[in-house]
Amino acid sequence: MDEAQVKAATLNYVRKMNGRRRKPVVTAEFSLGSSGVRADLVVFADTVIGFEIKTARDSLRRLPSQMHAYARYFDHAVAIVAPSHLKNLKFDDLQGASLWTYDKRGDVTVLHVGNQNNVGPDALLDVLTQSERRKRHYAEAMIARYGPTSRQFWDTVGRRAICAEDLPLLSRFSESRDQAKRWASHRKDRWSHWLAAQDALVAASA
Repeated sequence: MDEAQVKAATLNYVRKMNGRRRKPVVTAEFSLGSSGVRADLVVFADTVIGFEIKTARDSLRRLPSQMHAYARYFDHAVAIVAPSHLKNLKFDDLQGASLWTYDKRGDVTVLHVGNQNNVGPDALLDVLTQSERRKRHYAEAMIARYGPTSRQFWDTVGRRAICAEDLPLLSRFSESRDQAKRWASHRKDRWSHWLAAQDALVAASA
């Protein structure tokens, strides 16, 4: 399974555990302030949970430092690793995080329940923009920032199983990226037409 498929499996499991009527605010690729670390998935509910995914193609080399950052910013941290990594994983690498794994069918298994972290106010401020710091508390800021895309995501998937193709809906910038791709394609087409016209002029004057 690739990362997108593992993310989908994780969200299916989270939805199952929370009940289908509860739809928490979720996002992907969440920057952990000044740490230089990005969380693969984040769930904002009664507590904030950060998920780090390691597929079979990934290395565990950065996992200890990533989990150390997760412990500073999230109430709970979860490392979701491919079965092939389990034999090489050291317990200290988790830095107090929970450990989950998954199988080829996308079924998630909880192997270890980690600690609840003590997240300080400095860490919460570190993930807020200057504007958010002036206007909102952390929870309100996260709902305002990720609530719209999260609602769109849950409305789109409805009651069906979440799949990898649904993940782009969690990006706040997916619409602008799509627009940029369309504009780039449009410019490429115009350039091709211009070159063809020039070739035709050269051929006509020969």
